[in-house]
Amino acid sequence: MARAGLAEWDEEDALDYERPSRHARKRRLPWFRVTLMSSLTVATLAYFAPRKGPDEKPASQRQGVPVSVLTAPAPMWNPLPQAAMLYGFEKSTLPVTFEARQHTNGAREDTLVLGRLGDARHARITLLQGSTEPARSFFIDIVRRAAQAGLAVSRNAQSRMVATKFGPLEAAAVTLTGLREQECQAFRLSQNEAGFGFEGWLCGTAPMDEGQLACFLDGLALSGAASPSVKTVFARAEGNRIEACGSAARTASINSKALSGEADPVRRQKMRQSND
Repeated sequence: MARAGLAEWDEEDALDYERPSRHARKRRLPWFRVTLMSSLTVATLAYFAPRKGPDEKPASQRQGVPVSVLTAPAPMWNPLPQAAMLYGFEKSTLPVTFEARQHTNGAREDTLVLGRLGDARHARITLLQGSTEPARSFFIDIVRRAAQAGLAVSRNAQSRMVATKFGPLEAAAVTLTGLREQECQAFRLSQNEAGFGFEGWLCGTAPMDEGQLACFLDGLALSGAASPSVKTVFARAEGNRIEACGSAARTASINSKALSGEADPVRRQKMRQSND
């Protein structure tokens, strides 16, 4: 009897072990329902979502949004083709070419050129008034100016200070290269308190020395209307002219006038009478 009951118990337990329990089936059903409902919700939203026709465009395009156009900024420097010449060289026998341009902030730049690179005497000087450009190294300034003239600096020496009527300025021996190559003296002067400065070079068939550079700049003078601060700079410079340069310049001027018959009005009148 007991044995039969034990066998019966064993059979029922075996069936219960093979069949999933009702509690396990109940635990799996909620996850199934959640997955099913999520899938139905996504399918419903996709079905009722608004659809674009083949010719429809985004709202931004339908409203005619303008297409952006890239434009280059206005140039900082503009040429002044009708400008009057503000500077010149006293008693210079070489033709001088001149150009000027103006910065958007009101600064003005004048460039004077005598001869061409490779000539017996060549010079280029750029004068600035009202300049607010940031300070650069001397070598960078000379390289930049040479590039503007279509030239390159192939060699340069250590800069030094040279006394001129405008005060001490920075100078250095350089070799400029273009269609030709020439030894030159590059120079730069900056007077920030007056908003004035100049830079450039002086070249010759023979190497230029400090005295030649000083005398070259001694002949630089105003020839037109300039700002009051620049006028003050040149007026002060006239009181600091180098005596040796002045004597040489006067002698050269007297000799040239004598050769042309312009030094003495009486002699000029006699020359006219003899020609008649």
